[in-house]
Amino acid sequence: MKKVKCKQCDGYYVLKSGKFGEFVGCSNFPNCKSTLKIYEWVFEYIKEFGINLYGWNRICWKCGKEKLDEYFSWLGPIGLGDIETLDKFLSNKYHTIRKMFSKTVNMNYFANTCEYCSALQGRYFVVEDPHEIMSDLFNHNMDRYFIENIPYEKVKISLEEIKKIFTHY
Repeated sequence: MKKVKCKQCDGYYVLKSGKFGEFVGCSNFPNCKSTLKIYEWVFEYIKEFGINLYGWNRICWKCGKEKLDEYFSWLGPIGLGDIETLDKFLSNKYHTIRKMFSKTVNMNYFANTCEYCSALQGRYFVVEDPHEIMSDLFNHNMDRYFIENIPYEKVKISLEEIKKIFTHY
């Protein structure tokens, strides 16, 4: 994984655990005591390295056809429906990513849709194995799913949008 450079020395930030929970600190501790909140670290990472978009094939629950299921990931819990600025950008670029209404959760949100029948694939769908790529994700083996890198300059996600994600977990 790429590393965010420390703002105070030649080190880089790493996830640490302290008496008040998880935080991000400099790899050169105790010589450097620079720290960031986790959402600040994520924001700095996105600014420096962008967001990677990944895709894999899956069967549509409604029409049964195989389609490409676009999904983006950077680190941790970020996905479609989490960052509205990015969702809007992706929906303009990929016709299968749309804001749709889900009867399951009684709300509108950005999600993948089937390219053949337009059925909402959603964030909250029920399937036999919803985590078919999770082992690759956790083992940092996502190269075969890579579609593109979206630089920060193209979407300019705000720090507040990132902060909202990490205050929910």
